[in-house]
Amino acid sequence: MRENRWNTATAMKITRPEPKRNVKRKPLFKGLPVGEKLLYLSSVIIGVAMLSSVLSQHARVTELAVEIRQLDKQIEETERAKLKLETEKMQLTSPEQIRQFAESRGLELTDPKFIPKVKP
Repeated sequence: MRENRWNTATAMKITRPEPKRNVKRKPLFKGLPVGEKLLYLSSVIIGVAMLSSVLSQHARVTELAVEIRQLDKQIEETERAKLKLETEKMQLTSPEQIRQFAESRGLELTDPKFIPKVKP
């Protein structure tokens, strides 16, 4: 036969396409065995449980720290109030302050003429 040079007038051998064979291809990746799947699943579950316990403990520690700060502030305020009340008590119980209070109310200081005796 002559060489085919895009000439349609020349005779060409008719070739029929070969029928496709049904070839079953094996999958490249079969998957994991059941044991491995269970192992991975259990390790993920254990990891999540550990993480949640650590986070809950951290949250509890943070809550306790906040409570401690609030109690410290409350203690400081109470100590300030106590100190203020003690100084006020010292001022009010001084003899000079009592004398001034009595005089402002119209009381007079007199010497006692006699000391009453009380029988037991």
